Amino acid sequence: MSGESYETIPGRYGISVTRSGPVAATTHVPIEPGLCGPDGALRPAVVLMAIDMACGMSAGLGVVPNWTVTADTEVRFVGRCMVGPLRVDARCVRPGRHQSLAEARVHDEGADDALVAIVTANHGVLKPEWDTFMANTPIGSVHRFRRPGIAADGTLEDSFGIHTTGRGRDSVVSAPLDERTRNPWGIFHGGLTGLLVENAAKAAGIGEPTDIVLRFMRAIRQGPVEARVVELLQRDRDSLATVEVRDRGADRLAVMATVSG
Repeated sequence: MSGESYETIPGRYGISVTRSGPVAATTHVPIEPGLCGPDGALRPAVVLMAIDMACGMSAGLGVVPNWTVTADTEVRFVGRCMVGPLRVDARCVRPGRHQSLAEARVHDEGADDALVAIVTANHGVLKPEWDTFMANTPIGSVHRFRRPGIAADGTLEDSFGIHTTGRGRDSVVSAPLDERTRNPWGIFHGGLTGLLVENAAKAAGIGEPTDIVLRFMRAIRQGPVEARVVELLQRDRDSLATVEVRDRGADRLAVMATVSG
């Protein structure tokens, strides 16, 4: 793989990735103030990025010499990462010519491996236009993504140019499509979708998600990117929000998400 954003997008989250098996990958994320919410737990968006990287790597390893892009991700939270580091153990369970399915378990390693979430993630198979370096690294090798220079009080939103306008469920969360947010394919990085969805759901009143489902329908190629809640339902014990993520430049729906909590 190549490109500045390949390193600096996961690097901003402090992520490292280990090839933990022939078709398995593990990511780690530290506990740091800029990655945590007010209660000191890692933000859901950070957990989602670590999941996207681990599942994407393992799904890709299952289909070498091809590689993958995320098609859908289902995350069921059962706890929160309070001690750290966060560890995501992912493996490819069903490689195929057109799709590659990965599953993962997410743990708070410093809290006796307390379970944080269980995950399944499906991926579309594509021919890469860059070096899939992970396919050529030995099992046990660790890659630490390069961290960009950031202000001491900088937020994830500051780093990626993300801002929210409006109030409540009518809020719109926007992001640019530029060198800060593109993946090696030249499209909006799937892991950053979690940051948009978290902000949109939070504005609508869901600050502590219990379940997040992301369905990637189209690549975001033009930008800017916008996310908003289009439906908010009250259930017996929680709320359920439907979030749309659109490629505003192409006027196309790109991602559908549901968030409960």
